[in-house]
Amino acid sequence: MSKIIYKYNPDTLNYERVYSSVGQRVWTVLKQLTFGIIIGGALFSFADYSFDSPIKKQLKKENKLLLTQYQLLSKQLDQNEQILEELEDRDNNLYRSVFNAEPIPSTIRRPGYGGVDRYEHLLTLNNPELVVSTSAKLDMMTKQLAVLSNSYDELTQMVKTREDRVKCMPSISPLSSKYSKGIGSGFGLRVHPIFGDRRPHTGVDLNALAGTPIQATGGGTIEFAGWRGGYGNTIVIDHGFGYKTLYGHCRDLKVRAGQTVSRGAIIATVGSTGTATGAHCHYEVMLRGKHDNPAIYFFMNLTPKEYEKVLFDSENR
Repeated sequence: MSKIIYKYNPDTLNYERVYSSVGQRVWTVLKQLTFGIIIGGALFSFADYSFDSPIKKQLKKENKLLLTQYQLLSKQLDQNEQILEELEDRDNNLYRSVFNAEPIPSTIRRPGYGGVDRYEHLLTLNNPELVVSTSAKLDMMTKQLAVLSNSYDELTQMVKTREDRVKCMPSISPLSSKYSKGIGSGFGLRVHPIFGDRRPHTGVDLNALAGTPIQATGGGTIEFAGWRGGYGNTIVIDHGFGYKTLYGHCRDLKVRAGQTVSRGAIIATVGSTGTATGAHCHYEVMLRGKHDNPAIYFFMNLTPKEYEKVLFDSENR
C-alpha cells in the first residue's frame, strides 16, 4: 500500500491530504521498475552460474566428448605419421632404388601448409591449440599420401615398361672380354697423363689393340657421332630412361646420329684420337646427367670373378 501524506494548513487549522503529481508518480514507478530489473538480473545470473539448465548440461557434455575425440584423433595421427614415414623411407631407398629412380626430396614429400592465416578461424574455439595442431597434422598427412600415391603410380609404370628398360639399360662392357686388356685408368680422381694435373676421370679407359670392335652396351638412339675435342672421335647413345653412354678416342665410327642400335651392335673401333696416349676406349655412363662408375654396369657379359676384378680395377687404377 502506498503511503498517505497529510500536511497542516495554518489557514484552515486542519491537516489536509497531499496528492502526488503525475510526474512524481511516473518517477516512483520507474525507480521501482529499475530496482526490480537489477534484482531480477542478479538473481538470474546467480542461478545460471550455480545451477546448469538441461541445455547447458548437454552442451558441456558434448564439448567434453569432442575434446576427448580430438585427443584420440591426435594420437592416431601421430601413430599413422610414423607408419607413413616408414613407407616413404621404403619408397625412396627400396622401391625407387630398384628402378634407379630419383628419390623424392623431403621438400616435396612434406610441403608447407600454405598461408599463415590458414587456421585463424579455429582460434576462437575451445582448446584452439589442440584443434589447430590436429588439423595441421591431417592436412600434412593428406599431402604426403598424395605424393606417395603418385610415386607408386610412377613405379607401376616402370614395372610395365621393365622389358623395354632392360633392353635399353647399359649392362655389358663396350669391349668383348676376349679383346679387352683390362682397365688402364679407373673412375674418379686421377693424374691426367698429358696435362699432369689431378682431375676427375668421368669414365674408365679400357685397353685394347687399335681396330678392336666397340659395341653398344644397350639399345638406344645415336645422339652424337663425330669429333668432340679431347675425346677425339666420339659416340653418344641415348638409351632412354635417363641413361646415356659415351665412347671416346675411337678410330672408325660405324654409325651416324639418329640411328637406332641394339645392345651388342658394333658402333666403332678402338683408336687413340683426341688427347689419348695410346689405343683404348674411354667409356662413360650417365644417369640423369650424373656420371656413374661404368664398371658397375658390366654385369651381363662377365663371370662373377671377372666382374669382381673389373670393379676392383675401376676403383683402384
